[in-house]
Amino acid sequence: MVVLEARDRVGGRTWNRAMPDGLSVSVGGTWLGVGQDRMFQLSNEVGVDTYEHFSRGDHILRLDGTNMRHEGSSVPKKYLVGLGSYALAIRRLSRMADRLPAERPWDADDADKLDARTLADWLNSRLNVPSSLGRELTHMAMGVLFCTDPAELSVLGALVLARGGHGAKRGFEYYTDSKLTETHLLDGDPPAVADRIAAALGEAVHLGQPVRAITDVGDGIEAHTDDLIVAAERVVVATPPALAARLTFEPGLPPAHHHLLMRMVPGAAIRVITTYPEPFWREAGLCGESADPRSPVVITIDQCPKSGTPGVLSSYAFGPPALRLAGMSPTHRRATWLSALVERFGSAAGEPIGYLETDWSAEQWSLGGMISHFPPGTLTSYGSALRAPVGRIHWAGAERATEMHGLIEGAVRSGERAADEVLRT
Repeated sequence: MVVLEARDRVGGRTWNRAMPDGLSVSVGGTWLGVGQDRMFQLSNEVGVDTYEHFSRGDHILRLDGTNMRHEGSSVPKKYLVGLGSYALAIRRLSRMADRLPAERPWDADDADKLDARTLADWLNSRLNVPSSLGRELTHMAMGVLFCTDPAELSVLGALVLARGGHGAKRGFEYYTDSKLTETHLLDGDPPAVADRIAAALGEAVHLGQPVRAITDVGDGIEAHTDDLIVAAERVVVATPPALAARLTFEPGLPPAHHHLLMRMVPGAAIRVITTYPEPFWREAGLCGESADPRSPVVITIDQCPKSGTPGVLSSYAFGPPALRLAGMSPTHRRATWLSALVERFGSAAGEPIGYLETDWSAEQWSLGGMISHFPPGTLTSYGSALRAPVGRIHWAGAERATEMHGLIEGAVRSGERAADEVLRT
């Protein structure tokens, strides 16, 4: 076996970077949650410990310029209808997803109708989400999950992700509940797992070797990099689809596969890590989790190490707001970002001892956020190619998972499925 890795590291869309003071922090996939059994098992197998994510204290929901604390205190009555409308919309979408065939959602009875309609159109319907605040919150949640405006993906494409969360709790109710998806962190973060697996593989792993072409030579297959030609019986392509679309395949891929790769595009995501001497929000009775649907910095979450210090706050921008922030000067972007944190957590949030930005759209071997999405018409036209091998070529990745779609767990399960395909042949 040979592993060809384009980057100078393993781990893909999991990644540890160093803060200015040298502290290592995760800037990609980070948390594990309920039902993500394979990642917990895999971490244990390679000797990487997990620890509970800090979740005690109130969350902050900022609406109309006012911070509301919840989980430990009441929400003003004027917002209850909107919050209920949001919860009902998430439940309705989850029930729709539950009716889809997990392996072939494009074969559902109403697949054509669902695939022709954008998620934004569904959310904007007063029949589906009767409250304006409910619509605003649901747009925010979907923007976070898909790193793009809901107008960019179909209802069916969105439901594919929701269907993948069924194993732990139904649909979007799983993905939008941090008490389910963000229960644990890894001591050393997810890249530590990839590093240990790579170390066990030894010289089989070749870093800095992006594959340029894959050629079927009749009795085998060849993967070509700038420096190497690797001959093999089978190949598993585990890159984001937009990058796989740039490969030269000889012979060419069947049209459905080729068109699918070109249409599965990643959204925009910027993640900022700010560090502080102590997690000051905990002393104020806050858990560090916050959301503001009208802010470019839409969510935050506590990311402190196992020891609890220093204080590490992770915050995010997705979709069009992330693109607008990326177009600012670094000084303007930093000021805008810290201002958003100050609005929610007070002046202390504006004086970090460390500040680190990661723009995933600027990463040449990712090209965008955590997951690629399915624009209208994609799944019903080309979905049959999502996991189907092409001769000696097999496919893996978080986007191709039937369970835990879009998560680290989904990527692991997808890789194991591809390995089983290879072993069966």
